[in-house]
Amino acid sequence: MAATNWTIYPLLLGEADVSRILDAFWSLSREKDVVTVPILAWLLIPDGEARPILVDTGFSDAERAMSIQRLGPHRSRPEWTLEAQLALHGLTVADIETVILTHLHYDHAGGCVALPQARFVVQRSELQAAAATIVSRQLDFGGGAVFYDRRDVALLVDTFWPRVDLLEGDAEVAPGVRCVLFANTHTPGSQAVYVQTAGGTAVILGDIARNVELNINQGIPPGLYYDLEATRRAMARIRADADFPLPTHDYDIFHRWADGLPARAGR
Repeated sequence: MAATNWTIYPLLLGEADVSRILDAFWSLSREKDVVTVPILAWLLIPDGEARPILVDTGFSDAERAMSIQRLGPHRSRPEWTLEAQLALHGLTVADIETVILTHLHYDHAGGCVALPQARFVVQRSELQAAAATIVSRQLDFGGGAVFYDRRDVALLVDTFWPRVDLLEGDAEVAPGVRCVLFANTHTPGSQAVYVQTAGGTAVILGDIARNVELNINQGIPPGLYYDLEATRRAMARIRADADFPLPTHDYDIFHRWADGLPARAGR
C-alpha cells in the first residue's frame, strides 16, 4: 500500500499583540518590543482516502481572551472564523472528524465548541494539568490558570467527554500523522504533530517553539516552559526530525505556506 502524504494549510483564526520576550527563556532577550502574531490552526488534507484533520482550533473570542487572560490586544474578524477558513478549502466544520490539540491553552483549544462532530485528541497528562493547574491564583495575568481557560477545559471534561481521545504518549492518529509527546516543555502534556508530506516531514509545534531561528536552530528555549532540560532536548530532537518546523505564532511561516505545504509546482 502506498504511503499517505498530506498537504498542510495554515488557517488564520485571529491575531494578538504580545511581548517579544516570550521567544526567549527567562526573558533573556534584548528584544523588548511588542509584536503582532497570528493565531493559527493547521488543516491536513490527504492525498488518499483518509479524512482531513485539524490541528488546534484558535481562541473562543478576542474579548474573552483579553478579559480572562489579561494580555494585550487580541483581534478577530468574520473572515478569520474557523467556518470561514475551512470554506476556503471547500470544507465545513461538519467535515472535520478529528482534531488534534497540541495543548489546551486558550488560543489553541478555544474553538472546539465550533466542531459538532469531531473527536478531540489530547494527551491525558495535558488534560489533567489543565484541569488542576499548579499556579498561584494571585498571578494577575494568565487567568489564574497559566493561560488555560477553564471554560474550554470544562467542555472537554463534560460536554465533549464522549468525543475526547486521551493519548498516553506517542501515537499514530492516521497514516502519516503521528502525535509525539514532549512532556514538561511549553506545558506538561504538549505534543507535536509529525506529518508526512511529499516534501519531507513537517512538525507542527504548538508552542513548544515559537520562533524557528531562535528556538530550533539556535536551541534557545522560548519564554514559557516547565522543565529547561526537557525543553532543550525537545529543541534538539525537533531540529533533527523536522524538514519543516511549523510554529503557531509566526506570520512569516503563515505567508510562506499559505498556498499549502509542500509548495505547488511552479511556486
